[in-house]
Amino acid sequence: IQGSPEWLAYRAQHFNASDAPAMMGCSPYKTRAQLLAEMHTGIAAAVDIGTQKRFDNGHRAEALARPLAEEFIGAELYPVTGSLGKLSASFDGLTLDETTCFEHKALSDSLRAAFDVIAALGPADDAAPGRTLPLMYRVQMEQQLLVSGADRVLFMASAWTPDDELIEE
Repeated sequence: IQGSPEWLAYRAQHFNASDAPAMMGCSPYKTRAQLLAEMHTGIAAAVDIGTQKRFDNGHRAEALARPLAEEFIGAELYPVTGSLGKLSASFDGLTLDETTCFEHKALSDSLRAAFDVIAALGPADDAAPGRTLPLMYRVQMEQQLLVSGADRVLFMASAWTPDDELIEE
């Protein structure tokens, strides 16, 4: 279970997809040097209240959005953590046949801008939508694909009211 002591211990022994953006130098949250220091010392940066709220909001939005993703994909998704050697990934959802991953983020201004570019491209440019997402998300999803062996990732972002009503996706 994500966030559990067992999950944290597991993560400490693997190279995680959520850390791949820092590893590749494209994370706005952690530098490569900070990641290397954490890996070599075993001491992770403390999570402040604001960051914990962001994590909690993201996990809540992810759980609320999963049924929408299942409807879109046409298959059930389950949250799971997987590994391939020392590489690991925590999946917001993976289909039972492991062919499709689901990655969810809380909707932000940068994601709205990326989605506006996708909408402007229109359906004629099927290859472009993934390239318009911020690099940090693409790097994370590449590792998820490698670890899972899946063929594709459904990326979704959404915003919800405090009463669990969908505002925007």
